[in-house]
Amino acid sequence: MAGVLILVTVVGWALGGVVSHARGSRLSVLCSSIDDICQEWGAAFTAETGIRVTMTRRPAGEALTLISQPGHHFDVWHGGPSEAYVTGTARGLFVAYRPHGWSQVPAFARDKDGYWTGSYQGIMGFCSDRSVLARNGLAIPTSWQDLLNPRYRGLISAPNPMFSGTGYTMVETQVARLGGEQAGMDWLRRLNRNVLQYTSSGLAPSGVVARGEVATAITFTQHCVKQIGQGHRDLVVSYPSEGTGREVGAVAILRGTDHRNAWQLSAARRYEDFILSAKGQELGQHSHSRQLPVRSDLPSDQRLRLPADHRIVALSLQEGARRRQHLTEQFRTQVLG
Repeated sequence: MAGVLILVTVVGWALGGVVSHARGSRLSVLCSSIDDICQEWGAAFTAETGIRVTMTRRPAGEALTLISQPGHHFDVWHGGPSEAYVTGTARGLFVAYRPHGWSQVPAFARDKDGYWTGSYQGIMGFCSDRSVLARNGLAIPTSWQDLLNPRYRGLISAPNPMFSGTGYTMVETQVARLGGEQAGMDWLRRLNRNVLQYTSSGLAPSGVVARGEVATAITFTQHCVKQIGQGHRDLVVSYPSEGTGREVGAVAILRGTDHRNAWQLSAARRYEDFILSAKGQELGQHSHSRQLPVRSDLPSDQRLRLPADHRIVALSLQEGARRRQHLTEQFRTQVLG
């Protein structure tokens, strides 16, 4: 009788293990990039490894709030600016891992201990509709100062830093290039006079300009190139001569994955390995949703590269992460009123 009981217990344990593995055989990825590239990442990873992916898209700010709560079910966070990942690291949200290809990622685009790794880059610039510019007597903008021209009244779309990582990059860029918080807010107040609308996502301004509703959008330029690829031939990319901001979109394994089961952690590591592989890095270049690879040894779309005589201006990652809440609140009170 005891032998039967032991057998039943073992079989029950084994069946429980099978059920548990079956339930956990799908990798859950929280994605804060463009929806179609999120889906492409998941589909390509499944095709490469056979591991199925559940992909859920949330803006970076919302995603960070979500994974900061106990009991979430996500295994990997992918996409969104690295400043948010610095905050996540400080909160103890990630599992350290250095994926294959990690050594080819520049030091500014990875955590030194491997808690997050950059997976793509984006350069902030202008996406303009030539025909709308011409109707309003405006030239293609080549500086931040150009956007303060009174002729631009109601003809600019920009991302809202209260909700968008792209919007925060816009704010941080002004503070960094002008040498201080107050100077940055003063410039943003002047820009505000010309803004038709602030969008909740960094992608949306490129759609507003593509529909001819405004003359110029402030955005990461891969979003403009996507619109051009979809047939909006009047659009043109340009970059501000005073310097501009950069996004490093990151990827990280979420703590909790390492506690659920060994399969889940292994699958999450394989996901990071794939995203940093040459094949994974090329995904963002051969689709409409083009992105700059983060690895320094891979080629890229030249339209997305900052001209050689331009520069990146930004707060340090640590300072940008530390000041994010404060600067977005100052934007809300000083700029939006």
